[in-house]
Amino acid sequence: MGDEKKLMEAALFISGRELSLNDFCKLTGIAAPGHVKSMLDELRADYENAGSPLEICQVGDKFVMRVRDQYVQRVKSFAQEAELSQGALRTLSYVASHDGALKSGLAKKIGPVIYDDVRELVEKGFLSAKREGRSSRLLLTDKFHAYFGK
Repeated sequence: MGDEKKLMEAALFISGRELSLNDFCKLTGIAAPGHVKSMLDELRADYENAGSPLEICQVGDKFVMRVRDQYVQRVKSFAQEAELSQGALRTLSYVASHDGALKSGLAKKIGPVIYDDVRELVEKGFLSAKREGRSSRLLLTDKFHAYFGK
């Protein structure tokens, strides 16, 4: 399996959501959506031919990886809620690209909703907050680096 197909498989697995051809084009650096679609079709066939309990489905013009219907009832109790809320992930991505950002600057950029997001991220160990004047400097933790491989 080529590196591009492996990247697409990893993206489908980790995202837990539907991804568009455009998402895969950006991921792989391949500008031809038709070529990307044929690689996705190959990947879908690989899962089908292997008899995998996972499948890659096309939903409209997007693709998603999911557990096949015959296995869902038996394994659904193992499903977990996402470790981080969508808002916290958004805030974390901003902090990751601006490591050492001030919480006050983040609030100006994103809005006051970040205060709850930052609290969640600090509680779960992805960020540390060091008091700096009237604000706090937000820093990525070792847990962030281990979890996201950065």
